[in-house]
Amino acid sequence: MMLPLGPPSDRSAVIVRAPLPAGLERVRRGSVKNAADGVPAHVTMLHPFIAPERLELDVRRVLASVAAAHDAFEYSQAGPARWPGIVYVRVEPDAAFVRLQSALARAFPAFPIYGQDADFEFVPHVTIAEGVAADDPWTVADPAWAAVPRRRRASAVEVIARGASGGWRTVWRIGLGGRPRSGPR
Repeated sequence: MMLPLGPPSDRSAVIVRAPLPAGLERVRRGSVKNAADGVPAHVTMLHPFIAPERLELDVRRVLASVAAAHDAFEYSQAGPARWPGIVYVRVEPDAAFVRLQSALARAFPAFPIYGQDADFEFVPHVTIAEGVAADDPWTVADPAWAAVPRRRRASAVEVIARGASGGWRTVWRIGLGGRPRSGPR
């Protein structure tokens, strides 16, 4: 992509929304800082992304082209896992997420996921807790985990952006496989 898009911005992201069972969503909202600001449960595809004021039609066209080349897919929210300072839900199988993220990274090479270099290994996941909450043994012992595994369907990519007030909103929802999706345009 050769569009003049500026530097990566932590005020936007490309995600696949991943609705959680109600109990896990409760845990996530109390344990992930940006959840209270409107960031939905998701698998991150690209973040930081393009500054919200630079999200224009040409960007949407590139995203739509990538999305059209990937069919919607089924996956499972499989259960808890950890990294230092993070508790997350594993997604299985993860191959379709990896292919989609790789295609998005090729389409937007100036916006590597998490600002990482080319050696970064993408691991699709849904963050449930971070920081102090991730270190609390109760986070993984919470009865809400009994609701997984749970089947889900990934059918769209979304661009979300943080506004001046600090809240996040969906800018675009673009269906996988080229099917139109409802939502902001």
